[in-house]
Amino acid sequence: MELSKKPLRIRELVAMIFMLVGLKGGDTTPALFADKAQNAMWIVPIISFLFLLGPFLLLMFLLKKYENYNLVELIFHLIGKKAGSLLALLLFISGFIAMFSDMRNVVEELNYLYFPDSPSIVIYVIFLGICLIVAHKGFETIGSLAWALTPVIVVTIISVIAIDLKDVEFARIFPIFGGGVGTVLSEGITKSGAFMEIFLITIAYTAFHQTKYFRSGIYLGGGLSGLLIVTFYLVYSMLFDYNSINNIAFLYQESTEVVALGHFFTNISTLFMVGWMFSNFLRFIIFLYLLSWIFGEIFEIKRFEGLLLPLGFIAMMLSLIPPSFVVNEMLFREESLQFSTPLFFLFPFLLLGASYWKGRKS
Repeated sequence: MELSKKPLRIRELVAMIFMLVGLKGGDTTPALFADKAQNAMWIVPIISFLFLLGPFLLLMFLLKKYENYNLVELIFHLIGKKAGSLLALLLFISGFIAMFSDMRNVVEELNYLYFPDSPSIVIYVIFLGICLIVAHKGFETIGSLAWALTPVIVVTIISVIAIDLKDVEFARIFPIFGGGVGTVLSEGITKSGAFMEIFLITIAYTAFHQTKYFRSGIYLGGGLSGLLIVTFYLVYSMLFDYNSINNIAFLYQESTEVVALGHFFTNISTLFMVGWMFSNFLRFIIFLYLLSWIFGEIFEIKRFEGLLLPLGFIAMMLSLIPPSFVVNEMLFREESLQFSTPLFFLFPFLLLGASYWKGRKS
C-alpha cells in the first residue's frame, strides 16, 4: 500500500484501535468471560492484557528496529518467505475466524433485540453491504470516519455508564475472584486471544508519514481501550447479580434495560442503539480491511481492496454454520481462542529469536 497525500495521524489510529479493541465492552466478549469467572470478569481482561503485554512490546521493538517493514514484511524479512507465509497465514486465519464469529453475534443481537420480524439473511446482507461500501473507500477514509464518529460513540458510552452507576451495588463485586483465583487466571490467559486485533493492526505500521506517529497512537489507543474495557466490565459486575451474570448473553444491552430515566422514559435502550450500531459497523469495516491487507501482503496482491467482497462473503457464509448464538459464542469462539492465544503470544518471541540469529550471522 502506498502512502496517500495526507497520511493518517495519531488521532485516527487511536479512534480505530478504540473501535477494534475498546468497544469489546459492548459486544458479547463480557458474556464469554463471565461464563466461568462470573462477577470477577472485570479482572479477566487485566490478566489478558498483562499476559499479552510482553509479546506486544517485543513486536513493537522489532517494528521500530526494522522501521521500513509492516507486520507481514517483518515476518518475511526475519524468517524467510516460505516459513513467513505459513506464520502470516496462521495469523490471518485466527483473525478471520474471530471476525466471522463476531459477525454472527452482532447480527444475532440486531435480529433478536431490534429487528425480530426481519429475516437474518436480510440483516446480514445489509450489514455486509454497508461495511463493503465504506471499506472500499480506503484506509485513510476509514480512519477519518472513525475519528469523526468517535464523539457520538463516546457520548453514548459515558451516558450508559453514568445511568448504570445509579443502580450499581458495590457489594456485588464480592467475592473478588468469583469462581476462584485459578479460574480467573486461567480465563485471563487462555482467552487473551480475544484482543488479537492490537497485533493485527500493525500491518498499517508504514502507512504513516512517520512511524513514531503509529507507535504513539497504538500505545495511547491501547491504554484507553484497556481502561474502558475494565471499567465496563466492573460496572457490569456491580450491576448484575452474582448468580445471574453468567447467564446474560448481551450484557451491554441488558445494562440499558435495567434502569429508567424517571417515570416517562422507561425504555431508554433505543436511545443508545445509534452509537452501538455505528461502533459495530466501524469495527467490522476496519477488521475486514486489515485482514484483506494481510492476505494481500502474503500473496503479493497490490490492489488488495478487490479481496474485500470475496472475504466478506466467505465470512458471512461461515458465520451461518453454527446453529445458534450459544453454540457460536460458548463453543466455537471459545475453542478458537485456544488456538489463537498461544499463536499471538509466541510469534513475537520467534521473530525476536530470528532477529538475534540474523544479527549474529551478519
